[in-house]
Amino acid sequence: MTLLATQDLTKDFGGLRAVDGVDLRVEEGEIHGIIGPNGAGKTTLFNLITGYLKPTRGKIQFHGRRIDGQPPHRVVTLGIARTFQIVRPFTELSVLENVLVAWGHRHYYGLGPLKPFGSAKKAAIEILEFVGLAQKRDLPASALPIGLQRRLEIARALALEPELMLLDEPAAGLTEEEIAGLKGLVREIVAGGVTVTLVEHRMTFVMDICQVITVLDRGRVIAEGTPAQVASDPQVIEAYLGAGSGGDDA
Repeated sequence: MTLLATQDLTKDFGGLRAVDGVDLRVEEGEIHGIIGPNGAGKTTLFNLITGYLKPTRGKIQFHGRRIDGQPPHRVVTLGIARTFQIVRPFTELSVLENVLVAWGHRHYYGLGPLKPFGSAKKAAIEILEFVGLAQKRDLPASALPIGLQRRLEIARALALEPELMLLDEPAAGLTEEEIAGLKGLVREIVAGGVTVTLVEHRMTFVMDICQVITVLDRGRVIAEGTPAQVASDPQVIEAYLGAGSGGDDA
């Protein structure tokens, strides 16, 4: 079943077209990768889906319902959560408090069903156990190394109880050991009923974990398929090895 779909999704910044007519389909229960050289429009696509940007034209549908133009808090209400390239914990709060803030936004600020506050700490600790941070719950978030801060970002997203989680470069800055652990965590998230779409530059990570990969170059979809299909596509090879590999991500 198609969970998320975009049709002719386009975003212009003045004279720059960052996303150009993107048609994307994310099926329920899959791990869907979005890759492309710097400047391909990957993060802009995430920002459009999650309401941080409004499209110039095109449609975004979640469960068949149009969500394009909805503000970020409304997108969360509908069941989409995300992480960011640059981790953004509340550095003066503890690890546990960071998750409690996200849980509270879901259940006490109009984003979801009201639940007794007594269940908040229990739920937050369960999430931290799931991502492997329960033993560090009383530490300030600023004390965590980058690998664990990325896990905290995922924990906060899980506290929003999403159906779809968008991970923006979750492996950035991680060691090979941490990446191996991240693969296992993402697979566990999907096994628990959450669909995952991720943007990532670490090709070995993407090829190993994703069932479907969409490739962007200069804002356009140039290929889509299984990892094997994408890896052998001439347009993909040209995008990474040719002139399309320059610039900053849009």
